Amino acid sequence: MTDAQIQDIHARLDSLTIEVNSLKAQIGVVGTTQYAVVQILDRLERFENTQARHSNQLDNLQGNVAEILCILRDRNGGSGV
Repeated sequence: MTDAQIQDIHARLDSLTIEVNSLKAQIGVVGTTQYAVVQILDRLERFENTQARHSNQLDNLQGNVAEILCILRDRNGGSGV
């Protein structure tokens, strides 16, 4: 092999090394981004579950208050006082 051929091979290897390192960096960013998205979706799901539980509790409380008010109205002769 001539010196020019060897230099060409080294230049190509250097170029490939740069491309591989770039791909590694991009893969790292994609992996980190995917992990962050999974965490966000998990937290969102937990928030929605908590919100649904609180909504159910609020519905139960409103039903209980309505029932108590109805009982009080009946006891007061339906006067609404």
